Amino acid sequence: MALAVELPGDGSWAGWSGGLGRHWMVEPIGSCEAHTMEPEYKNEWSRRKPLDVGTHNRFDLGPVAATTAVAAVAAVAVAAVLALIIPGLVERHLLEAEAASIQDTVDQIARSIGSDGNLTEANFAQLQVDVEHTLLGREIVRVKVWDDSGTILFSDEERLIGATYPMTEDLLAAFSGELISEEPDLARPENQYERDLGDLREYYVPMDSGTQGVEAVFEVYEVADKLVETVEDIRVAVWTALGVGAAMLLGALTAAGVANARAERRRQARSERLIGQLIEIREDERTRIVGALHDDIGQPLYRILFGLQASRGMVEEDSEVGRELEHLDGLVREVDATLRSELTTLREEPGVEIDLELALAELIEVSEARTNLEIDFESDVDTELPLPHRATLYRAAREALLNVDKHAHASCVTVRLIEGRDTTMVEVIDNGSGSAGQPGLGLTTTKDRLESIGGGIDIVDAKGGGTRFRAWVPVDHPEPR
Repeated sequence: MALAVELPGDGSWAGWSGGLGRHWMVEPIGSCEAHTMEPEYKNEWSRRKPLDVGTHNRFDLGPVAATTAVAAVAAVAVAAVLALIIPGLVERHLLEAEAASIQDTVDQIARSIGSDGNLTEANFAQLQVDVEHTLLGREIVRVKVWDDSGTILFSDEERLIGATYPMTEDLLAAFSGELISEEPDLARPENQYERDLGDLREYYVPMDSGTQGVEAVFEVYEVADKLVETVEDIRVAVWTALGVGAAMLLGALTAAGVANARAERRRQARSERLIGQLIEIREDERTRIVGALHDDIGQPLYRILFGLQASRGMVEEDSEVGRELEHLDGLVREVDATLRSELTTLREEPGVEIDLELALAELIEVSEARTNLEIDFESDVDTELPLPHRATLYRAAREALLNVDKHAHASCVTVRLIEGRDTTMVEVIDNGSGSAGQPGLGLTTTKDRLESIGGGIDIVDAKGGGTRFRAWVPVDHPEPR
């Protein structure tokens, strides 16, 4: 395994000069060279982007803020619908109220011109007087009286009197007794004299004689300025209330989000502090165990071994006692070898002053020596991580390499230590048989440790076969080395 490292002092490079910052590189060996694992991230600091990895989520609203957000969205949606519907409903009710008022007036006119409601020359004069006194003059600017043949029998616009036009659906409906209010279609020929009268509303009011049914229909045009102004005032009031309510809900959501973010930061800080204390305690305990194994067990084993060797010299080799002493000698040597192996493993565990790059490089070297894996290592990190982050990433990489050795049936592995704007990630890619099954206790524990300090884990099938393992931790306050 060949490593290229930055030499201290003059900043020159041994073996490779592909990027800014410190860079470790394990050169491809054997089958690793044939296995394509294209890097996904540039080494130039200016091109770094936040790492896009699986379930990575830097902002979590939390249950309270999430509930507030849902309530805010629902309330704004309901308020927006109401803001669109209410002005239309108000206008419709105002039109219906005005139509009912005009209906009362038309009924009075019908009683004034005669009980049977028939229009004759005698009551035309009365009709004109009643229209001028009871209808015209209160925003009503045009009146037409139709018969059931489509002829205008009377109008304050004399040029329309006697003219016949095609019967419209609204006019037919009014002759059937329906009271209609709407915005007029001024493009129709019978409405040519109303085109310059402004914004109008139109009412079709049946004149029911009571005995003969609807004898005529009053078509009444009213200037809608006051109506439009009233509806607009209501619309402004509704939208203002919507805006104020949305602002209050947004304020509540923001406050909940800020409170949750602070609580999350406190939780992460507490987790980091506890993990740091646990690492220090673990380091102290590891040191004590190493010393105890060496002094309390290792030294007595040596004395036992020396005693056995001395005893074997005092008896015949072929005797039963000699053979038993030889067997005990072998057992002691096996125990000694196991003890030495465990002590080596404990000594290889990085301590509280762990340098993540160096620790990963040593881990890879040991892994290559113990397995048949060929491992490439690349690193591009300029920020010193807190101890819990370094230790947790190291253990994640160790767990990933252990799983590759046990389950992946791989021959080649690439390990990358990558830094983005707000995350640092360890990536382990193998060319084995791919991920399968549920994660074991080791991966579950690793995931819990990472999430407790704001990180995460992601395991997917790699392009071209094999498995891509990613573990990341946040970098909230970068401190360049």
